[in-house]
Order: sequence, then structure tokens, then C-alpha cells
Amino acid sequence: DPQNNLIFQWQNVTSFRNITQLSFQLISEPMFGDYWIVVKRNSGKTVTHQFAVKRYVLPKFEVKVSAPHTVTISDDEFQVDVCAKYTFGQPVQGKTQIRVCREYYSSSSCEKNDNEICEQFAAQLENGCVSQIVNTKVFQLYRTGLFMTFHVTAIVTEFGTGVQISEMTSIFITQLLGTVNFENVDTFYRRGISYFGTLKFLGPDNVPMVNKLLQLELNDEFIGNYTTDENGEAQFSIDTSDMFDPEFNLKATYVRPKSCYLPSWLTPQYLDAHFLVSRFYSRTNSFLKIVPEPKQLECNQQKVVTVHYSLNSEAYKDDSSVNFFYLVSLGHDPGNFQHFICSTPTAWNGNFSFPISISAALAPAAVLFVYTLHPSGEIVADSVRFQIDKCFKHKVSMKFSKEQGLPGSNASLYLQAAPDSLCALRAVDKSIVLLESEQLSAEGVYNMVPHIELFGYFYHGLNLDDDKADPCIPQKDMFYNGLYYTPVSNYGDGDIYNIVRNMGLKVFTNLHYRKPEVCMTERRLPPPGPLYLGAGSYGPMYSAPSRIACREENTDYVEQAIIQTVRTNFPETWMWDLVSVDSSGSATLSFRIPDTITQWEANGFCVNGDVGFGISSTTTLEVFQPFFVEIASPFSVVQNEQFDLIVNVFNYLNTCVEISVRVEESQNYEANINTLKIKGSEIIQAGGRKTNVWTVIPKKLGKVNITVVAESKRSSACPNEGIEQQKLNWKDTVVKSFLVEPEGIEKERTQSFLICTEGTKVSKQGVLDLPNNVVEGSARGVFTVVGDVLGLVTRDLVTLQMPYGSGEQNAVLLASDTYVLDYLKSTGQLTEEVQSKAFFLLSNGYQRQLSFKNSDGSYSIFWQQNQKGSIWLSALIFKTLERMKKYVLIDENVQKQTLIWLSSQQRRSGCFKNDGQLFNPAWEVGDEEDILLTAYVVGMFFEAGLNFTFPPLRRALFCLEASLYSGVTNGYAHAILAYAFALAGKEEQAESLLQTLDQSATKINNVIYWERERKPKTEELPSFIPQAPPAQTEKTCYVLLTIVSQKTPDLTYASKIVQWLAQQMNSHGGFSSTQVIDAGLILILTFSKNENTVTFRSEGSSDIFEVNSDNRLLVQASELTKAPGQYTVDVEGQGCTFIQATLRYNVLLPEKASGFSLSLEIAKNYPSDNFQTIFDLTVTLKYTGIHNKSNMVVIDVKMLSGFTPAMSSIEELENQGQVMKTEVKNDHVLFYLENVSGTADSFTFSVEQTNLVLNIQPAPVMVYDYYEKGGKLFILTR
Repeated sequence: DPQNNLIFQWQNVTSFRNITQLSFQLISEPMFGDYWIVVKRNSGKTVTHQFAVKRYVLPKFEVKVSAPHTVTISDDEFQVDVCAKYTFGQPVQGKTQIRVCREYYSSSSCEKNDNEICEQFAAQLENGCVSQIVNTKVFQLYRTGLFMTFHVTAIVTEFGTGVQISEMTSIFITQLLGTVNFENVDTFYRRGISYFGTLKFLGPDNVPMVNKLLQLELNDEFIGNYTTDENGEAQFSIDTSDMFDPEFNLKATYVRPKSCYLPSWLTPQYLDAHFLVSRFYSRTNSFLKIVPEPKQLECNQQKVVTVHYSLNSEAYKDDSSVNFFYLVSLGHDPGNFQHFICSTPTAWNGNFSFPISISAALAPAAVLFVYTLHPSGEIVADSVRFQIDKCFKHKVSMKFSKEQGLPGSNASLYLQAAPDSLCALRAVDKSIVLLESEQLSAEGVYNMVPHIELFGYFYHGLNLDDDKADPCIPQKDMFYNGLYYTPVSNYGDGDIYNIVRNMGLKVFTNLHYRKPEVCMTERRLPPPGPLYLGAGSYGPMYSAPSRIACREENTDYVEQAIIQTVRTNFPETWMWDLVSVDSSGSATLSFRIPDTITQWEANGFCVNGDVGFGISSTTTLEVFQPFFVEIASPFSVVQNEQFDLIVNVFNYLNTCVEISVRVEESQNYEANINTLKIKGSEIIQAGGRKTNVWTVIPKKLGKVNITVVAESKRSSACPNEGIEQQKLNWKDTVVKSFLVEPEGIEKERTQSFLICTEGTKVSKQGVLDLPNNVVEGSARGVFTVVGDVLGLVTRDLVTLQMPYGSGEQNAVLLASDTYVLDYLKSTGQLTEEVQSKAFFLLSNGYQRQLSFKNSDGSYSIFWQQNQKGSIWLSALIFKTLERMKKYVLIDENVQKQTLIWLSSQQRRSGCFKNDGQLFNPAWEVGDEEDILLTAYVVGMFFEAGLNFTFPPLRRALFCLEASLYSGVTNGYAHAILAYAFALAGKEEQAESLLQTLDQSATKINNVIYWERERKPKTEELPSFIPQAPPAQTEKTCYVLLTIVSQKTPDLTYASKIVQWLAQQMNSHGGFSSTQVIDAGLILILTFSKNENTVTFRSEGSSDIFEVNSDNRLLVQASELTKAPGQYTVDVEGQGCTFIQATLRYNVLLPEKASGFSLSLEIAKNYPSDNFQTIFDLTVTLKYTGIHNKSNMVVIDVKMLSGFTPAMSSIEELENQGQVMKTEVKNDHVLFYLENVSGTADSFTFSVEQTNLVLNIQPAPVMVYDYYEKGGKLFILTR
């Protein structure tokens, strides 16, 4: 789950015909966030897949914004098209606002509205679309000082409902008016074969520049002018018969008109093309050239390949024919080739063609190698690489029996695949695809399987290349006709050796296929090789065929009958099935169509032992009826809120009709219509809609169903011509649900037990009761069983009711992860999978921790430039990183720098002076803060592995011994001092302090713990143990750490402390102190073996849980059917089991606690904007406690019903340093402040109203001291 709890597992999983289908039911109150499915292979490797569980309302319609990708500075205008269409294919009736903006380069001091040039347009949709021409003059495209981007935002508002969906796009502004490119050109020329290619001239958005004049030059010499065709292309060819140059340069330019511009303005530009071509070597002056294919080839077709050749006729017999051979590599099996042969009559220059079959065996890429053997003893060859469509040998197709169907009617799905295949099918609402598309595609499957293309001759570190068969040519001058000639190696020349090497193809031959090289000497260096420029990537080109949805008119209506539809089935996933295909390779499945007026998208994959995997394309079924009703409501509301239920009646009959619509009565809600009705009948035109609004007041908590009925009938006010055959009497009933949440503030209480058995049955009775001010109906309970306490703790290592994200919290997470890894390793549970995952988590956590590191080696809770480091946090992080070294790489220099900084903070007495950043001020140690901090640092040093050879550690112990001799009075200091002395091996001092601590211990009901002298008041319920303050828990933990760190620990005494700590565990496996994990590890090891059966009984429910060594970390849970109430737990077996009963409920706003003053104000972002639904929320906070300032503060703002936070405004607060850190969790926004003073401070962020809710109930805003959760201040905002 999102907190990394293991919530379900399947062991020894076997597939059925190569497909595994498993299911797991989420509880009714799932945790929102990202969940993970983890598959562990027999090899130990894991495969993971992530999915999200979140609150959402499916979008009713889709908004598309079409605009040019690029606009040039010469364009006077551009067009923006906005279209909105319902998922069932009909256009949306509504209006749109289009906003086009261009921002200045400016400082942050500028006002937001002054920092950009904007144009706004408003229009009513016509047939679901609006086209808007935007004049560019106001945006000053030729000016510098503005960003070269337009930001386009379109907001579509549906008539009647007010539902808004926005869509954004960006348009790039460019000076580049056109680009010339070389395409289909080779990096080498072959003398005697024409060098051919394509000139392509494209404008912005890759629009072909038609009928434009291009000029081609070779080595700066004019070759010719070429005019582009309708594709912006011009073909060229260069005769190479007389070429001997090692290389030549090609340049293609657009012959542009002359113009002049002001020097300070942006000027239009055109990009020329340059290409370097090198010579291809052949000893016999014989060559082959395969014509390349730039486009991606489709499967199951013939590709005709053309090969040009120029052969030296010497050594050929007069009557002989020339044999050409070709090999085609298999895309899925690189290195294997299909071998073919073709012959041509004797002709020394020419071309020939042959077909090759494009199949799935070649996908996703194939290499074609064509060669012939010259009688003079040389291989003449060429190769080309083809991009193949990602297809499969196994052909799978799906199709519905009809393109459109009525809700609730029957339909068939035809499936075609290889005989005896097993197929997995799914069909989902198109709204789901709009919300979050996750389609299984051929490309996605190919990306899961690595595709390896061979290159070169290196294999497993070995060079398998052959030595050169021919010796190098000595660098010896030759004298001829009165001149001296020096041999030169042309390193840029291509040869057959490079072709076959690049294919990974090994050639066994005595024929010549490598170019000669001149022997190297010390006095001569080879000339540098030419710069090779590729011919461009020949990527796939796709076209999107337009889809025209057609509906067949059904004329078989009966005039007298009323067609009734009761629509209650609105699944988001319609099909999710495994289907077997018969021996003929086909299957027909019959379904009842769901009731949603929408489009269903279906696809699937099939597996067959002979032909393997195959996937179908997506097929669609449009569910539609000509008269229907739709309702719009929020996902959830709070008790006592009322909301507008918006009811839309759609008429797609071919004439107007008279309608009536009503909301059925129910005891669960009250519905009052607030739409003004016209006296008499209501008429809705053909193709029109009618909107009515009811105010709904819920009367029940939880899931509430609401029923709406709409009817139509023939009206005398409507024309009758031509409509006799169409049925006009319809009755459509829709039943939908919404969630009613309890008002007030959620509370949670837990009863936790660590029950240990030794072959006997142990029973435990409990009562879950509620306070007097509970919100009626808000109580719900969960019973949890786990074999190992760390089953929760290992997955949730901090108090998960709290946010995290500071340097301290990150360090605590890393420390806890390390402790857990040590625990799993000592118990034999540290698998390669866990260790691999831990490596990832710790490595990322280490990098995150470094973001809180200052330049002097110290660490801060929140990083800011020139921030002062914290001694206790730096010590904690130093210890944590030292312990992590056994699992991940930690930079030694980082640790040394931190240790040097910590040493520099030590006073001459050996003590560390408190720097005002004590990690828990609730300890209230007064003048003994330095002693407390020094003891903490000593403990961290020992845990990090340092010993008495480290001088600062020796001096710090001297400080502690001197302080103890002088007298230490604070109980918290006693606990931490005792732990420091126990780690130092000073048993006498540790035991003396433990005896002092024992005198102040609270011993009751066979548990031991330590209380604060001035503890905050807590809410008490008779059946629940009060949650101890963090400082109290930490003190108890340090005592426990001291006991287990002794040479002969008193485990009986310690186990009573562990029992109390177990009672403090919350439902998320968290504690108020992270020290619990460290303290409990050793004791938990003694309870590590367990084989128990747990029986839980309560009123109305009974569950049995098996706990053993295989599932000891599995969190097993069951929802209580009735809460509150009594329950009984029976445990039988051997070992210890952790059991927990959790009760959640809501209470009205509690009394304000002292310490803070908090206020909120909410206002419209743009008051004059009628379309505006964004509001600014200003938070003002002041510290009113007994100190000069507070500690780290967290402000938790719960969103009002129908509102969501504007993320950009929240991120801006953090970027500007107004808050130290922000987090968004579900419908809560959390703000971290380093501290708050007595002077009021404010910050503002934005929220957006996404649903209209009336009588909005106040939402709680909570502020609390991070270290003292008891002092919380609640206020309400509305």
C-alpha cells in the first residue's frame, strides 16, 4: 500500500496456460495513494507494477485544444480550435473561455498580471466547437525581452451544470521560418553508381514548403537548382563516374528573398543543410548500393528492394551471369539470418529488384545484406537497416457485434486468435481513459522485452576480431615518371569489413573485403578522419485515420408502448475475463451492455504455446439511446451540507417532445427543486437538453443512493411530419450514489496487545466505546493481526499520522530502515529482493539527506543558504550514515567533514553547548540542556562505531562523569545519561541511574513506563489507554535501551516496558517516538518464532487468522461489522502475536488549546472574472506560548467540500521561502514552518472550486508544534 505495508500475498503461484489472474478486494476505507504489485521470480528478480487509488469523479466530456505547435515571428495570426465532446460522441452544449498569454523576462518583483501580455476570448460552443483567430500584433513577436512561447488555456463550461473542464497547450514562437534537410542519403559514395538523395524543405510544425527553389552545391560549386513538390521534397542525383576524392561536402540552401530588419529586432532565419560524404573502397572498383526505405514497414506485406550495381568486367566470362546473395537478419533473434540467391544476366552496370516478406519475425528492426563474389577475389556488398512495425506472429482481433447499442441490451464480442489460445479481455469506460490512460499496446510489450542488435566483435570482454589478412603497406616513396609518390591511408573510406562488423556478422573467407592500410611510423601521424554525419534517423511515420461514427436508425418502434430503462449498473470496468478460444481459433461472448451512456473501449491479449503472444487493437462500442437523463453530484459531502443535484435531460430524437423529470423520495435525503418551472408542459427540442436543479440535504452517513426519473411523450406543439415510425415515449430511470462523510474532526483510538503463548490458549476481552461528543454514525472499526511487531513497524517507520519531509524526518526514516535491515538479517529474513529494494531506498534517502547538508559539513532541518547547522541533527545523521555503510556507498569525505564540524562545536570542558535547536523541547531540562545534548552526542558516537580512541568522545564522557558527580536532577537527563554510560561500558554509573529511574517509574497492570512531571491533558476514554506524549515515550525508550545494552540485561523487567510500548502503537504501526524501533529490536528477537491461531469474535462477526513464519510480516485485517461494542480474542499456539483493535470516529471541534493564534481569510482571485473559480486563502499565524518562539510548526489545512488546492501557488510559497516545506496528502495541505514568533505572519495560496456545494460545512485547520502534538489548535474555515 502507499505506506509500504504488505497487505496481501500469493505464494507458490502457478500460471494457467501462461496467464495468471489474481484478485484482491480493497477495504471500504482504503488508503489513498500509489499501490504496488510485486512479482518475485524464481531467480529472485522482481517485477513491479504501480497503480493509484484516489478520489475522483469521472469526466463527463473531453476537451481538446488544437493549435499550431509553432508560430513564426512573421505570422500575423494563428487559429485556436476548442472542441468538447461527451464520451458517447455527442457535442457538448456550453461556452468556452480561451486565454492566450506571452510572458516577459522579468524579476519576481513584478505583479503577476503585469508580467505577461494576454488576450482573452469568450464564445458559445457551436456543435461542440469554437474556432478563434488570434491576432499576433499585440504580442509583439519581433520584440526581444519576452519568452518565445504562448500559453493557451481553454475552459469549457457545460450549460446547466456549470461543470468546467480545462485544457492547456503551448505554442512555440520561432525565428526559424524554414529548414532544409538531406534525406535518404548515404555517408559514402560508390564510384560509378549515381549518388542520389532527397532535399526536404520544411516550415514550422514540419509543414512542407511547396514550390520553393533550393540550390545544391558540391564543394562550394554549384550543382543545380531544385523546386520542391507538394511534400516539400526534391530528388537529386550526382554522377560519380569521374570522382576520386576521399570526400566531398554537400550544401543545400533555400534561395530566399532579400530583406532588411532593425538590428535590435528578431529577424527571420532559414537553416541550410550540410552533409559530408566519404569514399567507399573497392580494390576492383566494383560496388553495390541498396536503395534505403525511410518509412517504417508494416507487417504482413512484401517489400520490393532495389539494388544498384557497378561491376568491373575484368575476370568475368563473357557468357556468365552474376549471382547476388542476400541475408535478412531476424529482429527477435539477432545474429541469425535467412539466406537467399538471385541471378541477373551479364551487365556491368544496372539495377535489379527482389521482394522480401515483412513479418513479425523481423520486428522491430531488420538488416538486409546483399553481396556478390567478384572473380578477381573480392566481396562486393552493401547493407541497409529497415524499421519494422511492432507486430506479433500471433494475430488477435476483437470486434463487437454492433457499433452502437442501447443500455441494458445484449451484445456479442467476436474474438479471433490462434487455435486453443487463452485470452485476457478487458473493456473500460472511455471516461477512465480520459482520466488516466493505461492501455496495453504492442509498443509497451516490446519495451518490456530487451531488443539487442549486434555490433562489433566484442563478446564477454573478448575481442573476436581477426587479424588483418594482408600486411600493411610500407611507408616507402615510389618514383614514377620523374615524380615521387607517398602512399597514404584514407581512414575515412568505407569498406565491406565495416559493414559486416557493424552487423555483428562474422565472415569466413579468403576473399578480399578490407581496405589496405599504410604501416605506421613514429615520425608520421595519420591524418584525422573526417567527421561523419548520419543520414538522419528514418523513424516511423504514422497517420491517424479519421473515425466516423455511424448509427443505424431503428425503425421497428411500436407507437403505443413506452420504452422503459432503469439504469443502475454504472461500472467503470465492464469486462475483465479470461476466455479460451476453440480449435477453430474463434470465440463468441455474449454480454449485457452496462447502463452508462458512454463509449466502451475493449482490447485483449492471447497466449498460445506455438505462436506465442499476440495483442488486439482497440475496438469500441457506443452505448446510446435517443432520450436519457444524467445527474451530476460531488463525490462526497460532509454531514449537514447540502448540494445541488444537477439533472440534465437529453433529447436526440428527431423531433421535440414533452418531458417530465422528478427525484424519487427517500428517507436518506431530502430533495427540493429550485429551478423555475414553466407553467404547463416542458418542451425539449430535438438535439437539445433541459437542466433542472434540486437542492439535496443528506440524512444518512455513508453511501447514499439517489433515484431520478425522466419521461418523454409526444406533444401537440411539435411537428408530426415524418416521425410516425420513431418511438417518442421513453422513461429513463437512473440510480447513482454519493458519499456522506461525518462532520467534525476524525479521531482514532487503538487497543494494542502483544500476546505470547506457550502451547496454551490465551483469551483477551475488550470494549470499544465512544465519547459523548461523537458524531452520530461516524464510528467504524478494524481488527488487525500480525505475527511480528515489525510487520507494521518495518513498513511504517515513523509516526505516519505526521507528515515528513524535513532533514530530521528523512534521517529518522533512514535510521529506522537500517535498524530493520539489521533485524531482518539477524532473523534470516533479508532476501536479495528486500536488500535490493533497501539499496534503492537508502541510496535515494542518502541523496535526499545531502540536500540538507551545509557547506561546513553540518546538517539543518530545512536547508537554506547560510543556514546554521544543528548539533543533535548532525550527530544523528552522522550515526545513521555510518550504519548505512554496510548496505550502500557513503562518501567518506562527507562523514569526515561532519565529524570535524561536530568536534569544533565541543567546549574545552568536553561538553557540547546547546545551540538552541534541541530536538525535543518538551523534555524541559532547563539548565541541564548542555548535559542532555552531550549525552545524546555520545550515544550517537558509540552507535556509529567510534570508541575511546576518538578524543572528542573521551572528552565528552569526562563532561558527563563530572556532571553526574556534581548532580543531575532532571529525569530525562537521567535516562539519556544512563544509555550513554551503558554504551560506554560504565556499568556502575548506568546501574546507579537505572535505580534512580526505577523509583520514579509507573508500574501498573504488569507494565512499566515513565510519565512526565507536567504532561499535557489528554482525552480519556474508559476502554482506551491514553496516548502518551512523545517525550514520555522517548524517556521510557531510553531506559529500555539502557537495559538491553547492559552485559546481563534484565529481560523480565524490559519485557514489561515493551508491553507498554506495544500499547502505544497506532494503527499505522507508528509510535510517538522513533526510538521505539531501536529499543525493541533485541527483545523482539526473543519472540521471533511463532505459530498461532487467532480467533476474533465481536457482535455480528467472527474471523480466524493463521500466523506462522511464512506470513509473520503480513498485516491481516478485518473490518468490524459493528462499532462500538465488545470483542473477544483467543490466541492458541506458540510464540507472540501482535493484536490491535482500532476505532475511528468523528467529534465536533474540540476546545482551543493555548500556544497559537490562527486565522484564515478567503477571497476570489479575480473578483471581476465571471469564469473565475479560483480563490486565495490567506493563513495568519502567531505564537502565544510561554517562550519567545515556537519550535517547528505544522499547519494542516483540510480542503472544503468541492475544493482542491492549486499546486502552482503552493510550490511558489516554498520557492519564495515563505514556508520551509509543503506536502499535499489526499484532501489536506500541510505547511512546515521552522518556528513562529509572537509577531503575526501570513502567507497565501490558492484553491479551486471544482464542484458546487451549498451550506458548506466548516473544514478544520490544525496547527501544532511538531514535537508536542498535544498542544493542537483547531479552527474552522468555510
